[in-house]
Amino acid sequence: MDNIKDIKILIVDDDKNFREILRLNLQKAGFINIEEANDGEEALNLIHNFKPELIILDVMMPNKDGVDVALEMKSHGDLKNTNFIFLTNYGEDIIKEGIEVDKKIAQELGALDFFRKTDDLNILINKIKEIFRI
Repeated sequence: MDNIKDIKILIVDDDKNFREILRLNLQKAGFINIEEANDGEEALNLIHNFKPELIILDVMMPNKDGVDVALEMKSHGDLKNTNFIFLTNYGEDIIKEGIEVDKKIAQELGALDFFRKTDDLNILINKIKEIFRI
């Protein structure tokens, strides 16, 4: 990508407040081509038209969760190479086993990375910049 403004990012999360905070942080970092989806079904509909370079994908959502979305993307030829990062609500001190399971699933499904929503969003934004060599 030549220009940070051209990178298409899709945020998929059922928490509207989190999506808004993440969007604002991404915009502050220079990313402006951002779409949002409330759940996995909405995301899959948007992915075909929006064609994001990166999807920030919540693991736990109603209708279709992040794992289902990732599996469906992997089964479609034109979507199987779509970059995605998994997000989870699990806190480090709450459910360590859940985090480890989610990390393992993320790796097996080809996620570029895995972040907790409680982590500093700057770490996520820096990872995105690293992915696109910005």
